[in-house]
Amino acid sequence: MHEFSFELQPVPDGRSGELHGTIGPFGEVSAYCTDPRSTPNAVPHNQIVVVGAEFPETEFTGRGLANPSLDCGLLKMDGVIVAIDLRVRGIRKGSRWLDITHQDRHYKYTSTGNYREAELRRDGVRITIGRGRHIRSIGHTRAGKAEGAVDPTDLAIAIVLEAANTEALTLGGALLAIPRKILFESGSEGAPA
Repeated sequence: MHEFSFELQPVPDGRSGELHGTIGPFGEVSAYCTDPRSTPNAVPHNQIVVVGAEFPETEFTGRGLANPSLDCGLLKMDGVIVAIDLRVRGIRKGSRWLDITHQDRHYKYTSTGNYREAELRRDGVRITIGRGRHIRSIGHTRAGKAEGAVDPTDLAIAIVLEAANTEALTLGGALLAIPRKILFESGSEGAPA
């Protein structure tokens, strides 16, 4: 059983939402959000990319004003689409989570508290990321803890989701989703075919 802590720091004057850190024995990693407006002929979605020598190529693409949202997002690892399913059982805390299946691994990703604290779990592995220390020139870091037989794949998933808009997993996000769902679903009914 392995356990280690890590820290992801915002990069001042970096790309949108860029985080950078050294992750235990796996070395340096960066996560950043690409801007589709800066790429000619790009699909009008935002994309988060995780980059590190020991980490699989990881991309999360979706809708959102700044960072892509978990709602209707697409996760790819080394070019393979990862099955993600936003599960909703109500609006109470803990009643919304993300089921993730990659190869033979099954994960559960949940919001665990204030300040965008989150947890990624699979059998024998637990990764938590929450608010870290405040650095005057760059703001708050993200403090992480890895427990169990963690590998770069587990960490890449946790880090890419950390950089995403996880509002869909929170109570506030659940309450905001209700009118959006009504507006967008009811707007398609009765539309000409």
